[in-house]
Amino acid sequence: MSTATDTTDTTDATDDDANATTAPSSPSFGGRSRRNLPRLRHLRRLRHLRNLPRLRRLALQSLLPVALLIAWYLLTRFALVERIFLPTPASVGEAFVKLLLTDNLLNDFQISAITVLKGFGAGAGIGLVVGMATGLSRTVEDLLGPLLNGIRQVPTLAWLPLIILWMGAGDLGKTVLIAKAVFFPVFLNTLQGIRGTPREYIEVGRIFDYGRLRLLRRIVLPSALPGIFVGLRFGAGISWTVLIVAEMLGARRGLGFLIMRAQELLHSDQLFMLIVIIGVVGFAIDAGLRRIEARLLRWKRGFEG
Repeated sequence: MSTATDTTDTTDATDDDANATTAPSSPSFGGRSRRNLPRLRHLRRLRHLRNLPRLRRLALQSLLPVALLIAWYLLTRFALVERIFLPTPASVGEAFVKLLLTDNLLNDFQISAITVLKGFGAGAGIGLVVGMATGLSRTVEDLLGPLLNGIRQVPTLAWLPLIILWMGAGDLGKTVLIAKAVFFPVFLNTLQGIRGTPREYIEVGRIFDYGRLRLLRRIVLPSALPGIFVGLRFGAGISWTVLIVAEMLGARRGLGFLIMRAQELLHSDQLFMLIVIIGVVGFAIDAGLRRIEARLLRWKRGFEG
């Protein structure tokens, strides 16, 4: 009996000790969390400070457009310029709604956008292939260089009458004209990017016993990518310019046709609205290409000003 009692007392004592040991754990954990609060606040403050340069840059980029809008509003608000030359921002917005609802603006925009995509895709694709072939082979450069250089000297719009004569004023002729305009910036920048690969990089690849294909894939193409993207961005801007001019000179649909119609009817509000649309679309295309470039060239860090 005494043995059982002693065992029971020992068990109770052990439980009491365990409870005494574990009981203070909760205040200890809470104290540790409270001690971590200043550190968490500091990390949040650092995160906000890290975003300040981005916000400052966004504010700086918005400064001139906002100032231009304010100046536009003041000039029209106090009638310092006649409405036929400078419509009010409100009338431009009303013209956008009118064209969108009654004149099928989306259909004209779709026609122009598809033509640009086809011309840009064809010109950029051919420019990349020919630029890589010319950059990698002196023989190809000697074969194609004189002909391409001669064609490049003729302005793109000088080809317009001949292309209309051969292919008509439809989508095919405009696509060929855009492709020709996009081809040369992409071709020249691809050629220059490949030829601009540092010789030291090539020597390092040969030390590691890279074959020609692996040397191209691992060294030459990554080194040429910045120049290639310069050509693509330049070609994207040219493609919109050439399309609008081609549609203004000979088309019955598209954004260029709407611009010519607004000019003939003295609808300056529609004219301003179409110019804004073209500018916004061009800006969006360039921003998309810059985002792709930044993602593909994360390894490249140069001077940022």
